[in-house]
This record gives sequence, C-alpha cells and structure tokens, in this order.
Amino acid sequence: AAVGATKGAISQLQEFVQGAKLYPMPPNCAVLQWSYDTRMVGGRGSEASVLEFRATVAFLLDGVPHHAVGSWKHSKKIAQRDTAERTLGLLVNRWGEIAMQEMYGLLADDELAAPSSASVKCRAAPAIGEPEREPPAAVLSEVAALSPEASLLLDYCGKLLPSHEVTHPPRWHHKWDVAGCQAFAVVSMFGVPHTFPGRCCDSEEAAYRDAARRALWYLNCPGYENLFEPDPEYVKAAAQTIPDASPSWQRDGHDAEGEEQQLAERKTMVMRVQNRLQQAYAQQLKAGTPVWFWSYDRAPRDRGWPPLFRASVHVPLAGKTFRGGWTRGQREAQIEACGKISEFLDIEF
Repeated sequence: AAVGATKGAISQLQEFVQGAKLYPMPPNCAVLQWSYDTRMVGGRGSEASVLEFRATVAFLLDGVPHHAVGSWKHSKKIAQRDTAERTLGLLVNRWGEIAMQEMYGLLADDELAAPSSASVKCRAAPAIGEPEREPPAAVLSEVAALSPEASLLLDYCGKLLPSHEVTHPPRWHHKWDVAGCQAFAVVSMFGVPHTFPGRCCDSEEAAYRDAARRALWYLNCPGYENLFEPDPEYVKAAAQTIPDASPSWQRDGHDAEGEEQQLAERKTMVMRVQNRLQQAYAQQLKAGTPVWFWSYDRAPRDRGWPPLFRASVHVPLAGKTFRGGWTRGQREAQIEACGKISEFLDIEF
C-alpha cells in the first residue's frame, strides 16, 4: 500500500508539472529530478542508530526551476512520497485558494492580480555561486532603504495571502563571490518559506533590488508581471539537468549547533553501519574476519573536483553486494553505499 501511495503522489506531481502550458517540458527529459540528504539518528538505550533520508525534488514549471524539500523519513521511498505530497498540497491546494478567490471576485482587482500557473513557488530556485557561511538576515528597514521594491514585496504578500494566514516580513540575506553580490528574499507563505534568489550584481543595492523585482514578477504583482520572461533556450538546456538549489537555501530551521551535530553524525556513519552489521551477524562472524569488503569506481571522463566515485561493498554473510550512486569524493561515495546497507538492515533485522 505504501508503494502504491508513493506512485500516486509522484505521478500526480509529474502530471501537474507536465500540464504547464507556457513552457512545456522538452521530450526525453526527466520531469522530476530527485536528490537525497542523509543523517544518522542515535537510538535510545540499546537501540542502534538509524539512517534517515530527506528528499528534494527539482522540476521546471513554466520555464522556472523549482526545488521542494520534505521532512526526514526512515526510507527513501517514504521521503520521496512525503516531498511529493507536500509539494502537491502547496501547489494545488494552498495556491489554489488564491486562484479561487480571484475567480469569484473575493479579491479587489486594484489590490491584487491572481498568480498564474507559473506563480506556484516551492522552497528554492537555481543554484548560483559556491557555498559559504551565510551572514545574518538583514533588517527589513535596512533593505527597504536600499530597495523600495522590498517594501512593496512586504505589502504585496500581505494582500496576496488569505486574511486568516499569518504574514511575516520577508527575510533577506546576501553573499559575495567572484561573480558579485547575490541577494535572497525568503518569504513565508502558507507556513512554507519560499526562497527567491536574484542574479549576481555589482553592489548590494542592485542585488536586493533585483531579488525583490524577481519575486514580485514571479508572484504576478501588478506592474511587474511582464518584467522578465524565461529564455526558451535556457529551458531546453536546464530540462536535461536542472541546476542545483542555491547553497544559501535554508532547507530547515536547524541552528549552527544542530548543523554541527549532523555533520559529526555523518562523519561517523560508516562506523555506525559497520557496528550494525557486526551486531546483526555476531553469531556467524569469526573473530578477526572483516564484515565487508570495499571497492571503488572512478568516472574516467570526469574533470571535476573532488572526483566522481561510486562505491561497492560486499557483505559475505549477507550474500549481497551493495552499490551506491555516483557522488563527488570517495568518502561521500562510501556513505552513499552505507545508506543501501542500512536500508537492507532495516528490512531484514
């Protein structure tokens, strides 16, 4: 039943994305492109630590790259279903409320133009630049002084949402890299943070203005609805491999301490999975005998850094070989394969 539910949620989301009329998906492209985060969660007492998964789905909706993330689950399939269901709920149900209000004249035309199908935003947008430590969110008044559009975005979001929804001021931050300054507007709508990135600019003022204008365009604010237009050639290219979400995208509310704890757990994942294997096969495992044997493949044509690796691990007592996906760095490839073993142990033990 769980598999059927998973297929149902994913297929419905795929049909929704394929139904976009302005910029249909090119043929022979994956409509939904998935990626996963992993973390180890410590057990209580004698319980072993378990591996959890969080799914991120990327798709092009009317020519605009979107990314949506779900919550942590104990299997990839359940995490995938969770993300698909949450995305559908946001796109179809919550944004549908606004469309219905406009349809039946519940919103004044001079105050609000209903968002088009392209105005259904998930939680992030294309990645630009390299990861770096994010600076504190800018104070709204400071951003408004740099960009009048920032004040307009606050006012417009208050009118856009139904009256019973709690409205929070947009949060802002920016980062500098070799390409320039890039600003991000994080707007909370329907209890979901929506991140709108701008392009790299020569100054903070220009970066904040650009991010605000793009958010207003995306939300179909009157006077801004024709400000930008997706590039058809970019759509064709991006459809093959949708750009990653920006490293500045805040996927959850974890503070720095929580992130450090997750990083520490990830570093010990291999050891934890090895311990689970040793406990599972304690009666058959002879003293001094390895519980597993590792091998690695390196992508021959890859020129990136760290190099692309794929790890395989043979567990003789299980009679199985587990292979992870291609990922950058030998250590990350090993962790990917450990996720396969953890899924096996969750089922068998």
